[in-house]
Amino acid sequence: MDNMRNLEPFSVYSLSPVSNVCNQTLREAITFPNFSMAHVIMAPENISLWHKHKKMTEIYFILEGDGILYHNNSALKVEGSSYSLLVPNTPHKLKNFQNTLEHLVFAIPSFDQNDVELLPDNMSEMKPEVFSYNREPILALDGALIFELTSEEERKKFGIGLAVGNLLPGRRAIPHYHNKSDEFYYCISGVGAVRVGVNYFKMEKGMVIPVPKGRVHALENFSNLQDLSVLCLTSPEYKPNDFIFE
Repeated sequence: MDNMRNLEPFSVYSLSPVSNVCNQTLREAITFPNFSMAHVIMAPENISLWHKHKKMTEIYFILEGDGILYHNNSALKVEGSSYSLLVPNTPHKLKNFQNTLEHLVFAIPSFDQNDVELLPDNMSEMKPEVFSYNREPILALDGALIFELTSEEERKKFGIGLAVGNLLPGRRAIPHYHNKSDEFYYCISGVGAVRVGVNYFKMEKGMVIPVPKGRVHALENFSNLQDLSVLCLTSPEYKPNDFIFE
């Protein structure tokens, strides 16, 4: 990705919110031509507008709080670490409950305000399905437990990979690098550090750590009680043959 090597780690909470039609606290965290990531905080009982996109695919990833994601003629109860992939022309809206709802929205390609079509809201209340991963995590080569959020077909189609990685308490991941894929770490929860090249950066909730291809990197969990949970985004999509030990 262009300019990847010039990016520095940052906290999403340090970014200035931008205006939006749903009156949410929205921060544009990452923007490249092929994808973007926004961090969104919804106030209690807030509901986004019923809308769709003709070109963009979106992935909603819930960080904290709970609510209902309506899409087409379905409803999904969402809470921390649940997610949903919405293909183009899928009408959708997100309804928050009593507490703050914090989530990430990935747009593929990058978010375009002109690709937002507001629709008459005729969605009726319905009993939502309960989210489930329905699969076991994969033990990654660096020692973290991984939940893939995108299928192999989706990774090939979109050119990015998205996964949640959990590093067990007190563990250090094995240092490695990728020759083809750039990577972003987003800290979901826990406290630790990540080595990127010769530098070490603190990992805590809301931190975004860019990892350019060719740069040795490894996570470390400082806690003896809590997992270090991170969301990993790779572009182009990660492939097992692009994992190289230091």
